[in-house]
Amino acid sequence: MNSINELFEHELQDIYYAEHKLVTALQEMAGESSDPAIKKAFLGHMTQTEEHIKRLDQVFAGLGMKPKAEKCLGIEGLLNEKKAFAKEKPSPEVLDVFNLGAGAKSERYEISAYEALIGMATELGKTDARKLLNENLQEEEHALSTVKTLSKTAVQRSPVGSAKS
Repeated sequence: MNSINELFEHELQDIYYAEHKLVTALQEMAGESSDPAIKKAFLGHMTQTEEHIKRLDQVFAGLGMKPKAEKCLGIEGLLNEKKAFAKEKPSPEVLDVFNLGAGAKSERYEISAYEALIGMATELGKTDARKLLNENLQEEEHALSTVKTLSKTAVQRSPVGSAKS
């Protein structure tokens, strides 16, 4: 890889992979939710994530590229962390709190990815791509805000319990 343009294309493929993986993860987390508001938020963001993929398809088309996913190790790490936690067999309330935290982590990851892509698109003069990526960024920022709000409520209603020494 020898140019910012090549890096831009690589990172675009990376976030494309991540968005596809997150559609499935959001559906799973919605199914695990014990709180209707949390379930609704995960399903709503799943639908939004499907729109993110459509915008990314438009970015690829605008660049004259066929959409291609490049394995995103960052998202894979977050998904593996979730799988490992599920083996702990948490209570439904604790799982809600964990899933909201996992959602916040993935939103922050996506926000960082979109900010980097937007910066490169701006420098490369890819105005149409920048606009589409910025739409995704705005929705990711809103999703993070929603997750943070829901997390506060979920923590408050969760059993406190005592830590094992």
